[in-house]
Amino acid sequence: MTLNKLCLGALLTICTFSSNANDVNFSIGGGYPYFVIPEVSLSAAQGTQRWYANYKIGLDDGFSVGFEHALTSDKKHALGLVVGAIGAQDDGRECPDTDDKDIGEAFGNIFGCALSGMFDTETTNGVGVSYSYLFSGLNEGGWRVRFELGYGEGSNSNEKRADGGVSISYEF
Repeated sequence: MTLNKLCLGALLTICTFSSNANDVNFSIGGGYPYFVIPEVSLSAAQGTQRWYANYKIGLDDGFSVGFEHALTSDKKHALGLVVGAIGAQDDGRECPDTDDKDIGEAFGNIFGCALSGMFDTETTNGVGVSYSYLFSGLNEGGWRVRFELGYGEGSNSNEKRADGGVSISYEF
């Protein structure tokens, strides 16, 4: 959980040391595997770069921080680096077999196992790359689509793996 605290510290740093209110932007979005992603960002290098921090909420949650750089003069395409929550996967826990003679207890175990199967996802924390398509341009208000792909380890299982996600957001 120290990575999440580090990401939260970076988010607070961005908010604290911003000297010009026009340089700080907020966005909200969602996608897969995270359903809600609030984000704060700080414009840099005359609007061709941005630093951001977000909190990803889904079947599991996590913080991430990142950097993006515009690839074209219209600033609609950007590549970046991201550290923190880069995706979420099933943690692979198996439901225990039960040899209960009581039908109520057996039904309860089956129901509980099915319910826990929907929520046994864990966040992959690591380092990755991102590609964003920004309909209005980097650091401009409007819609954005972001793809992330990286490598890290599961927050509970410590399993090393590749992971990623996609999100659609609106920057205010």
